[in-house]
Amino acid sequence: MDLTWRHCDQWKLKGEHFLIEVVRNTVEYHDPDDHIEGPNRWNVYAYIYPKHPHFSKFVGDSIFQDATRVLELHCGSSFCHGHAVPGKDVHCWQVGSDYHHLHDDHFTRISTKEDAYEVFYDAELLFTQLNNMIEKEDAH
Repeated sequence: MDLTWRHCDQWKLKGEHFLIEVVRNTVEYHDPDDHIEGPNRWNVYAYIYPKHPHFSKFVGDSIFQDATRVLELHCGSSFCHGHAVPGKDVHCWQVGSDYHHLHDDHFTRISTKEDAYEVFYDAELLFTQLNNMIEKEDAH
């Protein structure tokens, strides 16, 4: 059995009834002479919990639903998953986007938080959006 550990970096920002996470990991890079695509893969995820007003908007794990379309995600959602203990209801929706689309090659060459300022800017927009949903709900 080959046990290969894969390293990733994570940054988390906790809101009320949600959490934003930025993740950077690397992939095995086969061609160091390829100056277009690098080894880094960036993702932004929101973890949305039951008391958040947007939680009830999700219908299954499809990335093609209104609940994902309205979120501030780079090129739209590329991941949606409801976390649940077997036999129980979903206790957290994880929804996010990756930075590995057409014309995203520059993100694959970024390896530091400081250089990934666009990714963190997007993560802060998502944080603000989810926070505003709570404030809007509280105002009613």
